[in-house]
Amino acid sequence: MLDSIKQKLEQINLMDATKYKKAGVLILLLKESKEDEYRVLFTKRSTKLKTHSGEVSFPGGKWEEADTNLYATALRESNEEINLNLGNVTKLGSLNFLLSRHKVEVNPFVGYLEKSQDFKGNFEIDEIFTVPLSFLMNDKNIIYKEFNRKDLKVYIPSWVYNGNHIWGLTAMIAADFLNICFGASIKTDLDLIRTYDEY
Repeated sequence: MLDSIKQKLEQINLMDATKYKKAGVLILLLKESKEDEYRVLFTKRSTKLKTHSGEVSFPGGKWEEADTNLYATALRESNEEINLNLGNVTKLGSLNFLLSRHKVEVNPFVGYLEKSQDFKGNFEIDEIFTVPLSFLMNDKNIIYKEFNRKDLKVYIPSWVYNGNHIWGLTAMIAADFLNICFGASIKTDLDLIRTYDEY
C-alpha cells in the first residue's frame, strides 16, 4: 500500500508557489500494531492559543529561515508539537498547497511512521489522536458544510470522530489525500478554493 501511495503522489503536478507566507504540515500514516489498519494522526490545538485555538489540525507550522525546505518545516514542527522521532519517518510524497483564511500557503507532506512511539504534546497541543482510514473513507461519516465567501460558494467535507471535529482546511487536506491516494470520492471544490484569497 505504501508503494502505491508514493506512486500516486509522484504523479501530482505541483503548482508554483504563491507570494504568501509558507507553512508545512505532516499527514502521518501509522499502525498501532502489526494487525491494525492504517490510521492518520491529528492534533487538537490548545484552547489557550490565540489562533486556531481548540481546532483539529495536522502537526506542522510556519516556515522559518533555518528550515532547508517545507518538508523540514513540517518535521521540525511535528517534533516540537508531538515529540515525533524524525528518524522514524519515511517520506511518501506531497500534495498541492491550500491557502488558509489567514493567507498562509499550507503545504502538506505525507509520511509513514516506521515504528510505534509514544507521542507527547507541547503547550500548543491539548490532544493527539489517530483516525482509521476506513472511518474517513466511509461516506456515512462525512458531513458536508456549505462555505460562503463573497463570490464563492462551495461544499466542504468534515468528520466527527470521538467528539473531535475535523473540519476546515484540515478536512480539505485530508479529503485531497484520500481522493488521490485511495480513490475516495469525497466531494471537494478544491480547484475553486485552493488559491482563493478574497477573505
